[in-house]
Amino acid sequence: QLLQNSNESEVDTAEDLRRKLCQAKKEKLDLTIKHNQELSNYESQIIKLRSEVEKGEAVRQSLEYELAIARKDARLKRYAAEEELSDAKNKLVELQVLNEKLQQKVAETEKTFHVTQQNWKEQQQRFASEKDDIRRICNSEYELLLKERTKLESVLQHVCKSWLEKLHFMNCNSELGYENAEIGMEMNKISCGELALILVLPQKEQNNALQNIRKKMKDVEVEHNGCTELLRHQANELEYSAEREERLKKELEAATVRIKKLEENIEAERAAHLESKFNSEIIQLRIRDLEGALQVEKASQAEALSDLEMIKKEFKEVENAYEREKRNAQENLEKLNVLERECFCTNKQMNEKIEEKKKIIKDLSERLENNEKTCRELQEELATAKKHQVFLTETYENNMRELELLLDSFAMSGQRTAGTCKDKDKPPSLSVLETLRCTLTAYQSKLEDTSNELGKMKALCEKMTKELEISKEKMCALNQDLKEAQDNLADANKELNHLHTKCADRETLIGTLKMELQNVQQCWEKEKVRATESENEIQKLTRAYQKDMEEKLTFLHSLYQHLVAGCVLIKQPEGILDRFSWSELCAVLQENVDALILDLNRANEKISHLEYICKNKSDTMKELQQSQEDAFSKMAEQMKAQQSCWQKQKKYLEQQYSGLLGEVHARAQEYQETAEKNKEEIYVLEQRWEKLALENVSVKNMLTQVQKEHSSLLAACALLAGALYPLYGRSCAMSSQRDLLQDQVNIYELVNQEIRTLVHALCDVEENNQDEAKLKKRKFKGLIRVFRRGVIAVLAANRLKVLAQSSSSLFSWVNGFKEGIGILVCIGDSKSKHDLSSREEEQIPCVEALSWFTSSNLLAAIISSVTELQDVVNKTDPKPWLSEHLLVSAARNSFSKLMDKLNVLMETVPLDSSGSITYLEKDSLVQRLAHGLHKINTQALEAGLYDRLPIMVCI
Repeated sequence: QLLQNSNESEVDTAEDLRRKLCQAKKEKLDLTIKHNQELSNYESQIIKLRSEVEKGEAVRQSLEYELAIARKDARLKRYAAEEELSDAKNKLVELQVLNEKLQQKVAETEKTFHVTQQNWKEQQQRFASEKDDIRRICNSEYELLLKERTKLESVLQHVCKSWLEKLHFMNCNSELGYENAEIGMEMNKISCGELALILVLPQKEQNNALQNIRKKMKDVEVEHNGCTELLRHQANELEYSAEREERLKKELEAATVRIKKLEENIEAERAAHLESKFNSEIIQLRIRDLEGALQVEKASQAEALSDLEMIKKEFKEVENAYEREKRNAQENLEKLNVLERECFCTNKQMNEKIEEKKKIIKDLSERLENNEKTCRELQEELATAKKHQVFLTETYENNMRELELLLDSFAMSGQRTAGTCKDKDKPPSLSVLETLRCTLTAYQSKLEDTSNELGKMKALCEKMTKELEISKEKMCALNQDLKEAQDNLADANKELNHLHTKCADRETLIGTLKMELQNVQQCWEKEKVRATESENEIQKLTRAYQKDMEEKLTFLHSLYQHLVAGCVLIKQPEGILDRFSWSELCAVLQENVDALILDLNRANEKISHLEYICKNKSDTMKELQQSQEDAFSKMAEQMKAQQSCWQKQKKYLEQQYSGLLGEVHARAQEYQETAEKNKEEIYVLEQRWEKLALENVSVKNMLTQVQKEHSSLLAACALLAGALYPLYGRSCAMSSQRDLLQDQVNIYELVNQEIRTLVHALCDVEENNQDEAKLKKRKFKGLIRVFRRGVIAVLAANRLKVLAQSSSSLFSWVNGFKEGIGILVCIGDSKSKHDLSSREEEQIPCVEALSWFTSSNLLAAIISSVTELQDVVNKTDPKPWLSEHLLVSAARNSFSKLMDKLNVLMETVPLDSSGSITYLEKDSLVQRLAHGLHKINTQALEAGLYDRLPIMVCI
């Protein structure tokens, strides 16, 4: 017994050691796999970090290059803006000079306009005053006429009233009184004698007389109206005659003034006629020179206008280029902002990755500590095992000594027992010793391997720590570079903001200058319009003056001819001759002829005096002509000097213009180069954007495919789970039913054997006597069986109803090519169906099927149960036998987990095994029916009926 106990303890210890070794191997394999995976992850992360650092350096270099380009562009823009400001200032000075000249012209034109306006207002005031006087006179005459009319009407009414009172006393009839009243009202303008004659006459004659009087009254009214009209016409003619008299007076005064002016003009014209003869030729020569100078000035003005238009076009081009540069600068700023954001994001990502690496290093250090702890524990276990082994060896030696002592004490029997014991005990002890030696040697070799691997791991850890320190130093350097880049970016942003403020100030100045230019141009156009209007007015005035001069000259020529002929011809006015009598016209003509003769005599005397004055003036004119010729020669020399100065200025302006054109062309080339570079960059960015868009589309398609696959896999898993679990339940039920049937078959065979022995043992004497009693009993038993069948049918119907209420089957599938039993597919997570209407019960299967196919619980159960298997599948192990063992164990564990979780989810699905348990309950209806059937079958067996089925099968 001691040996057996010792052997059993040794076997147990060996098995424990084997288990521990297996667990240690498994843990070692897991640690090596995890270590390799972590090393590969670290190496990939270090490579990614290096690539990101290189990308950051490339981005930093590109940003520095773009900053240098932006600074150059800003400097060029600043110089261009300063040059444009200087040009604009020069143009402003020129425009201010033009504006002053135009303002002077405007002031002169406004003065002339104010003078003409004042004259026009004075004339309007005169006309208004004359009009008011005429209205007053008319109103006074009209009031006098109204007063006379009222006086006459009052006198007539007084007379009529007196005659009407007399008529009332003489005539009492109402009709005659009414007619006489009408006659009295109509006879306001008839004399008193006619009224007396009417009153004396009888009534008929009075009526006739009244009719005649009415006619006369009407005639008198017509004549009165005609007289009033004649009075009006006469009053109008009087007014018109008064106006004519005033006009004639004014014309006489004007004629006298004109005659005096004509006399003065004749004297001046005679003096000027002589001067004009001498000055006309000089003026013609000067006019020719001035026309040539005007043409030259017009040509120069046309050239200046063309130059201005060219400068305006160039200025517009420069503005467009400036706007383009402004847009490019805005785009560059947007790019800088985007790059800053990307740098910030990369910095964040780098920091996050560094933190993750730090966490991973901490985990590794913790794992190393755990491994060291496990190694220490193993060493301690080895020490304990060695101690136990020493103890076992000592016990084994003691046992051997005791056996030797027993052999020595019992010679024959002891030798036999020792021989038999040796024959029986040697092979297991040797095998145990050999296995122990093998395990110990293997364990020692494995310990050596683990120690070597631990040394390697420590070396690798030291290398990793060194690499991590190097990467930390690199990260510090990169952080410093990033800080410097951020500082440079901040400086660049400050410079850009400063430049933006300067550009905004310059833009505001340019806008103000543009507004001033537009205002000056508008003023210049207005002045042009006013100048054209003033020129037109001057032309009109010159034409009117020329017409007046021609009329005066014709009048003077006619007067001269009449005076030479010795007679005076007076044009007859069209309207006035008809109104004057012959004697009045003769007197007027005689007076005019006398006055003209006197004027002729005076004129002859004045002519003699004027001839003497003309001689004196001719001498003075010659002197003035010489002085004027000298002045004109000096003016011609000054004009030539001015022309030479203008030509020099023109050359200087052309040179400046050519220089400005060259600078503009150079700037345009530079702007074109920058625009081409920007176009190339935009093209590259567009290509990148297209690539990213394609990648995005592909990722979206992959997502949709993954979502479709996910939904389809979930639905397939739901269908398979619904088909699998009922099959599993059926298999369980079949196994339980198979066991029950096997028990029943065994019981049935035993019962049959006993019945056969009893039947053969009994005698066949009482068969004939008991036939009649059996027939009666059969009739009674037949009724009992009918009742039992009804009860069983009711039980079956209730069970079918309960099964239908608690069933969660969706459909059953049968293969069309292979005949056999179909597969039932059920639904999990189904809710209770109690207290629902028929429509709701019809709609419940569809809703439950949809919820089952999209069940989050099923998905969570599948994912959580298959995680272990996925981890094993994703691992790549060089040893295939280990990976197969791990895969099979992981598959078994995941399947068991999945079945457990499906058991929780498919609680509502009824298993067929429950049916085999229900009829085993005590005091149930099924149990009672079984007992009754058992009695009937025993009676039948006693009666000799052997063709009955088993009890449970009948139920």
